[in-house]
Amino acid sequence: MSALIPMPATAAVPVTTPRPMPNLRAMIGVGAVLLGTLTSLLNARLLDIGLADIRGALGVGVDEASWLTTAYVVAEVAAIPSAVWLRSILSPARGVLIGAMIFTVASFLAPFSPDLPTLISLQAVRGLSAGVLMPMAYAVVMRHMPQHLRLYALSFYALVSSLTPSISASVEGWIMTHLSWEYLFWINVIPGSLTLLAGAYGLASDPIRFLRFRRHDGFGLLALSLGLAALVTALDQGNRLDWLGSGLIVGLLASAGFLLGVYLVHALCHRDPVVSPRLLARDNIGLSLLVLFAMRIGLMTSAFLIPQYLIRVQGYRALESGDVFLVSALPQVVLTPLVAWLVYRVDPRNLLAFGLILFGAGVLMLTGLTSLWIGEQLLPALLVQSVAAPFAAVPLMVLMTEEITLREIPWIASLVHITRTTGTAVGVALVGTFTRKQEQIHSALIGLNVERGAAPVQARLDAVAASLRAQGVDPATAGAKATATLAGTIQREAFVMAYADMFLLIGLMIAAMALVTLFMYRPKLPGKFL
Repeated sequence: MSALIPMPATAAVPVTTPRPMPNLRAMIGVGAVLLGTLTSLLNARLLDIGLADIRGALGVGVDEASWLTTAYVVAEVAAIPSAVWLRSILSPARGVLIGAMIFTVASFLAPFSPDLPTLISLQAVRGLSAGVLMPMAYAVVMRHMPQHLRLYALSFYALVSSLTPSISASVEGWIMTHLSWEYLFWINVIPGSLTLLAGAYGLASDPIRFLRFRRHDGFGLLALSLGLAALVTALDQGNRLDWLGSGLIVGLLASAGFLLGVYLVHALCHRDPVVSPRLLARDNIGLSLLVLFAMRIGLMTSAFLIPQYLIRVQGYRALESGDVFLVSALPQVVLTPLVAWLVYRVDPRNLLAFGLILFGAGVLMLTGLTSLWIGEQLLPALLVQSVAAPFAAVPLMVLMTEEITLREIPWIASLVHITRTTGTAVGVALVGTFTRKQEQIHSALIGLNVERGAAPVQARLDAVAASLRAQGVDPATAGAKATATLAGTIQREAFVMAYADMFLLIGLMIAAMALVTLFMYRPKLPGKFL
């Protein structure tokens, strides 16, 4: 009887399941939403440079025209809570389409406004539609992209938010140089129409849930919307109206505090609030939103001060000041997908800390600012900030997204956009107020060392006056112009010193935010959603 020879065991071959890829329609739909989000964010501050031309066309003053920007951002933040309610009833796809349609129509009609109140009303309509559209983008990405590609889509969603403060100056400068103020509105018709058409083609629409009309939290929606509107109005107009010296600003701040306090108590007691504040108590979410708030202030500091410096001190045109930002924005576009890839391999907390420290260093590079700096001297600091931005923005999306449940997706989307909008408003208010106060302080301090009759001062005045007389100016006028020139020089240097002080404050604040990552925990990746 022959011995049985055992057969060698066959090694188990692992079976790999191919990852699903999104279909073309879904990718077109997600791209449409990102385009709509980019367009909406660009418009939040797109009228800053073109405001003078709009005032001239409508024959209104600076104070009245300042409400054009305020109307947009206030309506935007007030509409964000409504997006949660509309999403639960109509679906994210219908929310995107409604928002894009209203935004496009209002943008087309705005330049035909016969007077300022009509234009402000259309600005408010545009802001309302943007506030509905933007929170939907997060939900659309989560709904239409497969899990292994979701983070890459969310990374571009984060890129849109961090990139717009940089490129808005370029877009606005190009329009005002080559076209006219009307195109600040009409230029939105093309991307708005594309968003509408591509979204209608690519986004899946869930059934309308009519019964949820009965279950909505109407009181909470009204309190939160009105509270946010009052807060952002006060922030946007506070510097112009001298803050607590204005009864309007005091009333708005008091109303905001009361309404938001009432909403907080109401939401903690309600079983299904518009936006749940309980999410803020979770370490990664609360701390991530704090970092996002600080980053918005940092982004707005550079986006606001550098064009102002180049135009006021160096005499740049709007287009020339925007070109500096356009070049510096390129690293963000290149690095964003790379950072999304790294997040799966490196602790997102470490990437976030690196991004915050690097961004803070980029801002601190501007503390050496002098009146001799031009665009080339500013570019290295802006490039460092551009490299740093994706390392902060993408990990933040991961840290927040992996700490929520499916039901909480609309809540976190709304909290992100509320934080972004209020952070932008705080940034603009802080920069405007701080630099104004610091300029006054530095002007006074410099003035103490410039005494009429002192030998160096008189020598400077005599030299300027002699130069003017050589050009044919009469002696009396030459003396007056020499004095005015010296006063302008003092004010210029005071502004430069105020800008440098602002960069120092913000740079240290952003770098210090890296300490926040010590109190976060590392999410597991791949996780529930990403």
